[in-house]
Amino acid sequence: MHDLSLYLLEILENSVRAGAKHVDIEVFIDETTDRLLLAVDDDGHGLSATPAQTLDPFYTTKPGKKTGLGLSLFQAEARAADGDLAIGPSPTLGGVRVEASMTLDHVDRPPLGDVATTIIVTAATNPGVEFTVSLTGDRFSPSLEHAPPGAAAERLAAQPSIERLTQAETKQSIKETIDKGVVNMVNENETQGAGCQGCGCEEASEEELLAQLDEVIKSYQGKPGALIPVLQIAQGIFGYLPNIVLERVALGLRRPFSEVTGVVGFYSFFSRIPRGRNLIRVCLGTACYVRGGLAVLESLKKELKIDVGGTTEDREFSLEVARCFGACGLAPVITVNDIVHHRVKPARINEILDQYRSDAEAETVAVGAGERSN
Repeated sequence: MHDLSLYLLEILENSVRAGAKHVDIEVFIDETTDRLLLAVDDDGHGLSATPAQTLDPFYTTKPGKKTGLGLSLFQAEARAADGDLAIGPSPTLGGVRVEASMTLDHVDRPPLGDVATTIIVTAATNPGVEFTVSLTGDRFSPSLEHAPPGAAAERLAAQPSIERLTQAETKQSIKETIDKGVVNMVNENETQGAGCQGCGCEEASEEELLAQLDEVIKSYQGKPGALIPVLQIAQGIFGYLPNIVLERVALGLRRPFSEVTGVVGFYSFFSRIPRGRNLIRVCLGTACYVRGGLAVLESLKKELKIDVGGTTEDREFSLEVARCFGACGLAPVITVNDIVHHRVKPARINEILDQYRSDAEAETVAVGAGERSN
């Protein structure tokens, strides 16, 4: 079960890829009628297939079209919660409307997730698109109509949780599983040559890396929720997730290859292309955004001469954005190779980058007093 915010992220990315210049998001939560609705309208180029084909997980078309595994999974989850998902022409913006509705208090309703951060991150990384948000239903009284992302995010972030206790426990379990994968990935990197790019040690061969991966897969076989942590460790071993790795994971965990690639495509922290030697992630969660996270991101883009998702020509740095690092009291926050830098200012960007350039002294990346922490 995915958070609704993750499905929203995929729909918004579809709208951007479809050339939309205006995207309107509606979140309707009404406790009186026990209904939840999530809808997105855009003015993009519209559907290139029938709605039935678009919701078919086995139907594919050219990049930029509104198709894919995510929508079919979203429809299945909506139906499980006594609802449904519909896709068709937008009556207001002329492009496409995706609308999912479900019973609010249904035991199988997916958690809402961090919709506020999803909206802020998507709007911040697509400045050429106008995003507006409507918050309606008795949970948002008075309602907010076609508001800018910042105002909507503040209202959403201030709302008390709508989740059942069992759902909250499920979310915590998922978080712990993912965190475990991150910890394991870091531990793997500390003991393997492949993760020591630029340190002068001998690189492991592909056969040796695959052997390491096989050991990881073996240790997770038969465990519930194994796919995500195995993929995270695999990415730590190889630096990215090429097809040969995904095929190995699918075979070892006895999961369909289409499911493995679907998960990799769904989560932004996975990459199927090589990254730079140093991976920079900028937090654009609500606290970091309000305290200047976007200015930090723009400063990094200007200094590195790349956009979000890009890698510098010398393969020294890659730049990504993230939803939250759990360090809101230290905002704005960035990480470089999992080392946290807090209270970052645009004026400090060069100072931080210099610590990671290939000609920097090794000791300069040690944790500084009060400046950053592991």
